[in-house]
Amino acid sequence: MGLFLKKTKPIVIGISGRSCSGKSAVVKELEEKYKGNFLHINQDKFFKVKANNWESPESLRFDRLIYSIKKLKKGQSTHIPSHRWTEVFDRKIVSHNIILVEGYLLFVNSELNKLFDKKIWVDVSDLNILYRRTKRDNTSKNIDYTYNVVIPES
Repeated sequence: MGLFLKKTKPIVIGISGRSCSGKSAVVKELEEKYKGNFLHINQDKFFKVKANNWESPESLRFDRLIYSIKKLKKGQSTHIPSHRWTEVFDRKIVSHNIILVEGYLLFVNSELNKLFDKKIWVDVSDLNILYRRTKRDNTSKNIDYTYNVVIPES
């Protein structure tokens, strides 16, 4: 009599929150805990090439992200956009037991929302967003943009 191992269905976890709220830090913590037994997909790979407003849901190719996650949930491989300098190309990825999807616009799309088995929302104050974005971008020249566009949109 043989031993049959049941293949587990991938768990898809959506990690979202305001700009510079700490989403990547949460992913990093999960990476440490699960030591590579997961796939990390960043929403930023799915922006339209010539998007005008990076804070707007219309700038994302939700259709492509949804298609990719559906394939991964079935245990299938798929291709996601990848960027190198000014070149955009597709990169093949394979499904894992745990799929982490990170991005600040993830939960605004109802069809995408239904694909998440678990959701994590990371929040931070307006002042922290301003401080963290200034520190990340290493400049204070975008303070007006952050205060007038990023904070109201998030």
